[in-house]
Formats: sequence, C-alpha cells, structure tokens
Amino acid sequence: MSEHSLTYSPAVVKTLPKPTRAPALAPEARRAALVDAAVPLVLERGFDVTTKDLAAAAGVAEGTIFRVFESKDDLVLAAARSVFARADHLDELAAISLEWPLEARLAAAVRIWQTVARRMVSVFVAFHGAGDHQRLGNPHDLVDPTIVARAEAIIAALLAPEADRLRRPIPDIVRIMGSLVLASVHPVDALSPASTPEDLVDLLLHGVLADGPMPHVSATHASSTDETHLTVPLREGPASCSAHAAYLDR
Repeated sequence: MSEHSLTYSPAVVKTLPKPTRAPALAPEARRAALVDAAVPLVLERGFDVTTKDLAAAAGVAEGTIFRVFESKDDLVLAAARSVFARADHLDELAAISLEWPLEARLAAAVRIWQTVARRMVSVFVAFHGAGDHQRLGNPHDLVDPTIVARAEAIIAALLAPEADRLRRPIPDIVRIMGSLVLASVHPVDALSPASTPEDLVDLLLHGVLADGPMPHVSATHASSTDETHLTVPLREGPASCSAHAAYLDR
C-alpha cells in the first residue's frame, strides 16, 4: 500500500474527530457563560490575560467573544465586576442552623464571609495599577448594597437568640465582625496570628483579656477635669472556644 493511498484512505479520514463547537446560546446567555469562564483568569492576570486564553477557557472561538463584547477589555471588566454581584453566599449563610451553639454559628458565617472577601480582594490585587483601578470603578459602587444588607441581616439573625448576653448592639457587632474578616484576608499585614474563623469569633466574643475581675476604668486618666468613672461589665462563664481555652491554659 502506498503512502498516498494510506493518507487519503476514506476509512482513515472517517475516523478523524470532528472539531467541537460551543452550543448555540442566546446573546445574554453567551455573555454570562463567557464572564463565568473568564473570572479565574481575570483574577490571576487582570488586563494582561489574552483573548486566546479567554476563548480557550470558555471553549469558544476568539471571534465569539466579539459577538457579545466590544473588546477583550470589556469582557475582563465584566468578569471582574461580576465578583461583586455574586449572591450565592446568601443561601450558604441562611443554611446555618440556629440550633448550633453561638460560636459554631458565627464561625460558619465568618468562613463564608472570608471566602467572599478573598474574592473581592483578589480583584483589587489583579487590578493594582492606578489606571486599572480607575477603569474598574469605585469599590463602593461595585458592591451591591442590597446584597450586603441581606448578608448582614442574616448574620444579625444568627446573633439574635443571644441578644440578652451581648454587651453591644447587634448591628455594631456585625460591623466589627466584618472589619475583623477584612483584616484577616488583607494581602498586606493580614491578621495572620488569629485569622481562622474560630480565632476571629473568639476575639470577637471574648476579646484579649483572660477571665477574672476587671478594674474600673477612670476617665480621669484621660482628663483631669472629668471625674466620670466608666465600668465595663464583667464577662462570666468558661472559655467556649478551643483557641481561647488554650490561651488561658498557658
């Protein structure tokens, strides 16, 4: 058999795999699919990601991108901004059982909140240049306030059964909790010594003082003209977190 006959044999040609094509989608569905596929690459490379890589991640030809986006950068920006519009964590927060102990409820919430915060921080790291930040937009405008409000309401509901045990209003505690979460995932000077969900909850609920009598704090130490004395209520009860108990046992 000659090389020519082997190369062009119908039996051989018939076995060659046909190139796969992305299924036909409506423009909005195609746009959403491209955005979802682009997010991991965009968080890794920002504007430096190539059209070729974006198309490969979505399993489409490069030209498909430009049927629903005017440019590669438009897709990159849409993917980055989509991170702030995600609301799947709301269902995860709502699934936390009120039957769990307070510490377990809050640790679960912190774990979810940290995942959300890490995604958002990843966007700002990827778009670290001054020009990139401007094109991305103001962080306060990127975050959907309704999603934030719903998340905070769910977390407040996790605290509500223990309202009579709390020394601060629940909205304040939720905001403090959010600040601790952001500090724990910050890429620079993160709260690494106490960044696990359990550690953050222990810090939130029990602070840094060991159990025992707390002296009155006199405001006259700060001002000689004011003789008002401030009293911080004592915290009662044993350590309820393993990290806190280990600290006390040292």
